[in-house]
Amino acid sequence: MKKGKKYTGDLPRQLYLFFTSSVKDGEAPSFSKFARSIGVTLEELESYRKYKTFERSWRDCIEIRRDYLTDSALTRRYDPSFVKFILSSEFGIGAEAPEDNSISVCIKVDDS
Repeated sequence: MKKGKKYTGDLPRQLYLFFTSSVKDGEAPSFSKFARSIGVTLEELESYRKYKTFERSWRDCIEIRRDYLTDSALTRRYDPSFVKFILSSEFGIGAEAPEDNSISVCIKVDDS
């Protein structure tokens, strides 16, 4: 694929296969590695998230990456502190910040 190549319906499958094969080969998968492998920039790759099937594959790959990094930290393949840093910073490129699910509760005590 050349730089600036338009989105194709096969990209979600390619992304998923890239992440699963990277894990099988013992490599930490990343979106930037995938972008380079298909000849696009990371910014171009992120623009494909507007397509539902690509977005679904993107989210699946985030989970694959999290699982791989967590397992690697637990088995001490990677330094757990570094993995914690990577996972906490993943709300930049490659993920979205979690929604605020907090609930505010106000309790009024009536002494009458």
